[in-house]
Amino acid sequence: MAEDKVSGTSRGTLVLRLVAAVLLLSMCVFKLFLTYRGMDQPVAMDQAQIARSVAQGNGFSTKFLRPIEVVKKGQAASAQNPLNLEKFADTNHAPLNIVAMAVALKLTGYDDFDAKRITDSGHSYAGDRVIAATTTIFFAIAMVLAYLLVARLFDEVVAASTVIFMVLSDLLLQYSVSGLPQPLMMCCLLVALHALLTAFRCYNSQDRDWAMLYVGLAFVAMGLLCLSGWMGVWLAVGLLIFCCMYFRPAGAYALIGAIVVGLIVAWPLMRNNSETGSILGNAMLGLYNSFGGGEEMAQRAANLNNAPLQGKGFVLNFLGYTFGQLRGLYVNMGSILVVPFFFLAIFNRYRRDEVQALKWAVFCMWVFACIGMALFGIESPMNGSQLAVLFTPVFAAYGLSLVFNLLARNRVEGATFNQMRGLTIFLMVLVSAGPFLSTLPKDLYMGIWLGNKSRPQYPPYYPPALNNGLVDVTNPRDVVVTDQPWAVAWYANRKALWMPTSTDDYVSFIEPAIQKSEAQIQGFLITPSSHSAITTEVTGEPGGMSGIISNMGDFAPLAMEGKILQMVPRRNVALADFFIENVSASSTAQPLGQIVSSRGTFSKRVPLLGSDIMYYCRPEAGGR
Repeated sequence: MAEDKVSGTSRGTLVLRLVAAVLLLSMCVFKLFLTYRGMDQPVAMDQAQIARSVAQGNGFSTKFLRPIEVVKKGQAASAQNPLNLEKFADTNHAPLNIVAMAVALKLTGYDDFDAKRITDSGHSYAGDRVIAATTTIFFAIAMVLAYLLVARLFDEVVAASTVIFMVLSDLLLQYSVSGLPQPLMMCCLLVALHALLTAFRCYNSQDRDWAMLYVGLAFVAMGLLCLSGWMGVWLAVGLLIFCCMYFRPAGAYALIGAIVVGLIVAWPLMRNNSETGSILGNAMLGLYNSFGGGEEMAQRAANLNNAPLQGKGFVLNFLGYTFGQLRGLYVNMGSILVVPFFFLAIFNRYRRDEVQALKWAVFCMWVFACIGMALFGIESPMNGSQLAVLFTPVFAAYGLSLVFNLLARNRVEGATFNQMRGLTIFLMVLVSAGPFLSTLPKDLYMGIWLGNKSRPQYPPYYPPALNNGLVDVTNPRDVVVTDQPWAVAWYANRKALWMPTSTDDYVSFIEPAIQKSEAQIQGFLITPSSHSAITTEVTGEPGGMSGIISNMGDFAPLAMEGKILQMVPRRNVALADFFIENVSASSTAQPLGQIVSSRGTFSKRVPLLGSDIMYYCRPEAGGR
């Protein structure tokens, strides 16, 4: 039987605790103030612009318009109940992280878009840093909660070492300033595990009433986890299954948990139902990743008949994403060396029952998290729905405790054992921090010497082109069709429709639906989101011209035009002019050139960043 308590000298513990605290503070300051280049995650920008709406008192409304939602609501609109794009309800995101962002924006004055526009010569938007600071605070709180939990499970040496691993992980540091909900979700999960650990102790000491109370508190935290990110429901399901197996009478504790979680998430689910006719809102579109077609293509379609589920390939896709979760486990959990050792710790018998029980509870939640991520086709390490990273502190703690227990079995004691353990920690931290340390010199140069004038997250995002250039040539009433609507909604505070892939969808369904709101399409914005040469290795999808055609469909020539202008800058090429007529005389498809070209409706070309970011509008279009 392995010991799950490893004693250490008070001096060594104090040093480790101090190192962990200094590193946590230093890394937060380093990422937030020295090397921060702005947001680069679409989900974070989308949630940020919704948070600004909440801070302004407009509720959970969005300026990011998805064709599938606009067309559906446009078809249901009537004279008595017209389509209102001014308060277009969002049903894609869980509310808690958005509320936290809204509080931060309100406190700093960034709910007032016009008062906080970019006015200096820098490339960054200060509102990004406000959002990043919010997630950094949650990241710091999560590290404190992780330290306290691991100290309760093992000792302060393991706790401090776990925190050091995490604050030197490049992936976790990226999450800390990303604006994504993972830091808040990690806080909720760690609070749930704290309550669950106490519940185990009460249950094992036959104090069943207190055990039931703490299980209820654990599920309160799980409910808040679900409100932070809807994918957290899979963790709640995993914990419910575990409670059915561990606690007696079977099902009583799980029933309490199900009721608690259900009550917490009831309001947003009822709101989803009133807005979309489904309590899940548009969450089911995520299934298109595993069933075929892709969630993005489903959201950009005018109706789901144009993006049918490919059920025949579901089993293979599901298995592919499942094995992808296992293959990417090390990277998805921050590339921390001791994380995989958790699966060896599964077979290790710990002396204390609560340590043993928590191990299986976490494992059960992780299994269901993997099922959920595979079902919704989530594989990339940086993703608003990525759940693997939430388990990093617990996996690392159990893995590290196993390493220390193996060292203890060598029967080395006293100062020699402490030296061996210290050397082990140092070497493992050095390997785990490799990705972060490899980019440290460049990040320091960019942050210290270039400061606010350092290159933003470009391509594809260049905040001044939207915050100044686009705002000056558009009005807040009408809609911009674009390939990066999340960025336009956040940086330009303009209604932004995700560019469809079909011109027929645009002419027959989308434009009529927009007109029902007494608004109109005011222009098309093309950015590096569509025409940058993104390689297959980065996205898993075709790059270059094949990628542009696959991603943009009928609007691909418009996306290619900017690149062609860069290759032949002395010639004023309008690629869309070649698509005025259909190749086949019998075709009824709407040619792109009739919409956007020198002879189309949107014939005026406004370069916002050379030909890289190009805005196409009506000839008579003006500014605000």
